[in-house]
Amino acid sequence: MELGRLGVRCILVEKRKQIDPHPRASLLGARSMEYFRRHGLADRLLAAGIPTDQRYEIRFVTSLNGYLLHHYSSPSPDEYRQMHRGQRTPTPDAFWSPYFKVQIGQNTIEPILREHISTMAQVDVRTGCALTGFQQDAHGVTATVEDVATGKPQQIRARYLAACDGGRSPIRQQLDIPYTGRGAIGRNRSFLFRSHQLTELAKTGRANLHFVFQPKVYGVITDIDGRGLYNYSHFDPEPKVEDIDPAALLCKAMGRDFAFEILGTQDWWHHQSVADRFRAGRVFLLGDAAHLFCPTGGIGMNTAICDAFDLGWKLAATLQGWGGARLLDSYELERWPVAVRNTITAADNRDKIDTVMQTLPAAAAQDGPGGDAAREHLSIRLKWVARQFSSMGAHLGARYIDSPIVIGDGSAEPPDDPKIVSQSAWPGCRAPHAWLDPERSTLDLFDGRHFVLLRLGDDAPPAAPFAHAAHEYKIPFQCHTIADPAIGSLYETRLVLVRPDGHVCWRGDNLPDAASKVLATVSGH
Repeated sequence: MELGRLGVRCILVEKRKQIDPHPRASLLGARSMEYFRRHGLADRLLAAGIPTDQRYEIRFVTSLNGYLLHHYSSPSPDEYRQMHRGQRTPTPDAFWSPYFKVQIGQNTIEPILREHISTMAQVDVRTGCALTGFQQDAHGVTATVEDVATGKPQQIRARYLAACDGGRSPIRQQLDIPYTGRGAIGRNRSFLFRSHQLTELAKTGRANLHFVFQPKVYGVITDIDGRGLYNYSHFDPEPKVEDIDPAALLCKAMGRDFAFEILGTQDWWHHQSVADRFRAGRVFLLGDAAHLFCPTGGIGMNTAICDAFDLGWKLAATLQGWGGARLLDSYELERWPVAVRNTITAADNRDKIDTVMQTLPAAAAQDGPGGDAAREHLSIRLKWVARQFSSMGAHLGARYIDSPIVIGDGSAEPPDDPKIVSQSAWPGCRAPHAWLDPERSTLDLFDGRHFVLLRLGDDAPPAAPFAHAAHEYKIPFQCHTIADPAIGSLYETRLVLVRPDGHVCWRGDNLPDAASKVLATVSGH
């Protein structure tokens, strides 16, 4: 999608003709939504997810018809937007991004993206085709693609290959790149089901996520669309799951019989795994081919989306002639540490939930004083666990440290907290969000096509040296002057240079000795 928007001819090879109805992820984080805002898709994605007037509710229960152990609640998308309109909020989250959490199944996201790229003349979408092998040389990649229905092969010649082909990536395997990390750390069986009774009959109330704390029924029920579609992920500690009766399991999680239709079953594993390398010659790994996650915290799909936007502008710059020889090298150097950071954060979240599950008091589901005491004790632990659902820092706080295309200024790195966003124009960080007017964010100045120089204050040094250097290197360049002193304080220096992906790559109060050297560095020359 990003390549098509940037005018790069590309071919998308996808062996499935139909969208997988079983959602493998169900949360779009704020950073992903900021990127989709560029494509004009953010409002459409919001409307396609959980109804925007519903608060984000997480309930820890013995069963949906049993005892409520702990409750976590955060604003609905509508409430979040209203906070922005008034520029007042009881929660600091609303100062950090135009977007909060968007609960939407991957099965709903993909059709929207497919329809969007179908309007892009530069993108050739070939569904029902599978890549069966490839060879690369000094000038490009030759891929062999087979029609799934007929078995007829064909060859495709391209400059580069981006492997977005999943955790069992044949491309990664052909490159002989292993995963490292903790590996597979927990088996799951997911049941996709439909029920128009679940919310109505659940005594513990409606929730985006119901975490069920009940021996042999441990798991989470996720509301996929707010319209009766759910997914139950059963965290099974046993090595064999073949004998599980899904209908009986759902009724135990519910705490009573209820009407439902099981639509599909998937077996999968929690992971903390990162590929040793993200680049091999002209081939790049993205998404699950590069890293495998635990779902806790909703970080995995969003890390993959950010991989794509990072590689997208760098490929476009290289192919269009203004990206230097080191630009594509920076993809792995920047995204690998982020993948390690994010997979560890997600695994840590999973470990906290698992630890509390393993120490579940036997009396937690019982009536009477003994049960009340057990639940009170458990609630304190779950309050600690629920901190992971304040995850804006995990989504917005990723920064590129020691990148060859970022020029540091020697200042202290801002805190990297999974819960809190320390908005900063520290080189390598996402450029801070602030409202320029009720409908326009500073993020809207970074369109993915240009390097952008921000002049913070009318008295900031002139942009001419950067403009001349950009012309010299044929780098797409824009300059914006922001007079608002509050935004100037947020950005901290009078000049801030922002890359096409919205990350700061240089800043200073004065012009550098050689603006051409700065632009040469940040564009990979």
